[in-house]
Amino acid sequence: MAGRMIEACLLAGVSVVAVMVAAPAHAQNVTRHEYSIAEQDLGDALRSLSRQTGKEILFDAAAVAGKRSPSLKGKYTVDEAVHALLAGTDLRADIDASGITVRGRDTAPGQVGEGKTAEPNIEVTGSRIGGGSPTSPVITLTQRELKNAGFTNLSDVLRTIPENFAGGQNPTVAGGGNQGAANQNTTSSSTFNLRGLGPDATLTLLNGHRMPYDGVFQGVDIASIPLSAVERIEVVTDGASAIYGSDAVAGVANVILKRSFDGLQSYANVGGSMDGGNQQLRTGAVMGSAWRSGGIMAAVDFSRQTEILAGDRDYASAMQAEQTLVPWLKQYSALASGHQELGAGLRLEMDGTYNRRKSRIQTPFSPAANYLRSGALSAFDVETFSLSPTLRADLAPGWAGYLMGTYAKSAAHLFTKVFSNNAVTTSIPVDYVNTLKTVETGLSGTLFSLPGGPLKLAAGGGYRSNVLDALSRSITATAQQTSFAFTKGQDSWFGYAELNAPLVAADNNVPLVRKLVVTAAIRYESYADFGEIVTPKAGFLYAPVDGLEFTLSWGRSFKAPTFYQQYLSKSVALRSIAAYGATQFPAGSTVLLLSGGNSESLRPERAENLTIATTVRPAFLPDAQFQLSYYRVRYRDRVITPITSSLGLFSNPYYAPVITLTPASTQIAAALANAPGGLTILSGGPYDPARVVAIVDNRYRNSSSQHIQGIDMNARYGFRLGDGDVQLAGNFAYLDTRQSLLAGQPSVQLAGLIYNPASWRARGGLQWENTRLAASTYVNYSAANRDRRISPERSVPSFTTWDAAITYKFAVPGSYLDGLELGLAANNILNTAPGRIRQGTATEPVYDSTNANPIGRYLSLTVRKQW
Repeated sequence: MAGRMIEACLLAGVSVVAVMVAAPAHAQNVTRHEYSIAEQDLGDALRSLSRQTGKEILFDAAAVAGKRSPSLKGKYTVDEAVHALLAGTDLRADIDASGITVRGRDTAPGQVGEGKTAEPNIEVTGSRIGGGSPTSPVITLTQRELKNAGFTNLSDVLRTIPENFAGGQNPTVAGGGNQGAANQNTTSSSTFNLRGLGPDATLTLLNGHRMPYDGVFQGVDIASIPLSAVERIEVVTDGASAIYGSDAVAGVANVILKRSFDGLQSYANVGGSMDGGNQQLRTGAVMGSAWRSGGIMAAVDFSRQTEILAGDRDYASAMQAEQTLVPWLKQYSALASGHQELGAGLRLEMDGTYNRRKSRIQTPFSPAANYLRSGALSAFDVETFSLSPTLRADLAPGWAGYLMGTYAKSAAHLFTKVFSNNAVTTSIPVDYVNTLKTVETGLSGTLFSLPGGPLKLAAGGGYRSNVLDALSRSITATAQQTSFAFTKGQDSWFGYAELNAPLVAADNNVPLVRKLVVTAAIRYESYADFGEIVTPKAGFLYAPVDGLEFTLSWGRSFKAPTFYQQYLSKSVALRSIAAYGATQFPAGSTVLLLSGGNSESLRPERAENLTIATTVRPAFLPDAQFQLSYYRVRYRDRVITPITSSLGLFSNPYYAPVITLTPASTQIAAALANAPGGLTILSGGPYDPARVVAIVDNRYRNSSSQHIQGIDMNARYGFRLGDGDVQLAGNFAYLDTRQSLLAGQPSVQLAGLIYNPASWRARGGLQWENTRLAASTYVNYSAANRDRRISPERSVPSFTTWDAAITYKFAVPGSYLDGLELGLAANNILNTAPGRIRQGTATEPVYDSTNANPIGRYLSLTVRKQW
């Protein structure tokens, strides 16, 4: 049925495409955007304009050499901005839907990039080739539209992207669901989780550089990056291991910083949830300076939020009032990004980050007593830094090279105190220190000319090292025990090559072929533990007429198991059978639950990705774009913890391979053996082997297969209304995920079930903006999920929220009010509450915190000042 639905949607999309394509014409952008580009080298100014508009800009480096651009501050259309930068030069700009080409007035269009140097630094995430034609869908979110929508941090942005699953590592995930920790708040980090394939399956970059893993699950905390320093975020929703290597199975998210910022902007934001808790304060500044041969930008940010407790929400009244739903959090962030021309075609770039994050979670063990009488208090302290230098050089006419590296470290310190009758009985300090080292070199340029343009090559190689130092201890008044202690590293050597071949261009005047491009990439990686891995990728772009493109992308991806998945020590917990909702066992029965790593049998994960997309830019709707894409991921050997939820476990035949019923004494002894932390009692009573009716093995393992497919639809349309610009935007995602635990076992549906991504998600709205006022409103929708854990099956209500924001900018020259901005934002205006679900114990959240959150109606005020 899902396949027929996808086919129907694709046919409908193609029909819409056929209707919307008009006669060939060059659609010009009419929407005005605000720019802040300092007076500088013309090449740098064009690069900055490309980053701020998200459009490709091609130019001959020799043609702009030695030329200066004026400063550009204010609101302009793309046409006006380009022509303002080129004023006083002998250069002209050709602008169409596919991008911008800057050339001399006597230079033929096909000659740009074929002469001395095709500009290598304007890259779109998902390709190493500057000015190439991407064949994978890319979602671009600019800082301007995020600011106008009322966002003040990237953590909130993540939760509104329909292609991204809010489960995984996220401060609003309050536990429940997967007992293997795939969905839980470990260090209060916020990580990308495209398609719900896990934070470790989405590669997150900063200005194209890798960042250190946060905590233990191999995700990257995006909330540590101040939004004020961000120029845009590019998200590739397609596998990209052939381009970037491991971790890019589901896609790539690249946070791109401002390169050119001149002046000082400070800001402060206060807000809170109307139902209580979540009182937030954020303040910071971004500053920068540009000079003839370079520039620097720096940002600092401080934020603090109070916790949301179960007692703050009526629907959580069955839980203990002091149980944490959203943690107390305090964070300090700083970063700097600079560039400097060194002469002789050399350019040095440097990115550096620092973040310190503290958080706290209260966990009562019983609904009848607070955590001090029976429970735990966990405090997290995470400190992260990174340093990424890059040296770029013009090597020869048409060729450029680079040498870059990264050294980064994230140290997470977790300290848990276990209480009984207001006294500490056990202290559990845990340390995770992730260290990243990379060095990479490569080159790119033009091999020769094809009928449609230059055949471009990018090639390079390098070395990457990841190390995890992990230590966990359990300390009581009478003893100290080490639960796990290891230092593991993973080194890889790699090489890659990528080609972009434009076979036909508009200038060739081929009927029904305005553009035809073929791309190819291949990557080789060598691991000491897993051997040699080769991942290819191929792409195809076909435009029959102006304003209509069809793309196809196919590739293979891989991901090595994380250190945590491999080397985490086995732990054994004694749980009551009541936690599983099982009634077929005698009262007082217990279960031994095994969890932990699996260093002996885990294999690398492998996937095959296929994405087909159609993009329409109608000639009769300037500044409009519509995209429909179908994707399919065939995932093999995905490393998982098999149990989605303990409730209903014994009534679901799917989990039979991981359950041992009526275990013999030898099997119980084997289950308890080699567990450094011993047996953890969670049953509420003493351990009695005679009452153990089952052993449940939830340690990490390779699943047989996961099949993921779905449809994404994105639409944007800008137009003038009165004295302002309107931007309409809509993003819709349909997801179908099925998994087989063992070979030969029937697959089961995951998407659309609780603790998994919803089958349907969407976000849509509009922004209106003029020189002083900006207003926006958006609706976010997550479809209803099903709870099939126990009979009868129930539906968990959909989660729909309505947001709005308004910003006013003062323009009073000579007054201290000049450059002042006031912003009001309201999220979840209708105060939608999460739908209630059934739980096995009263200490688990009574809602699915991976698909809904308890924040409720949230109001905030933001003050910004440009100095």
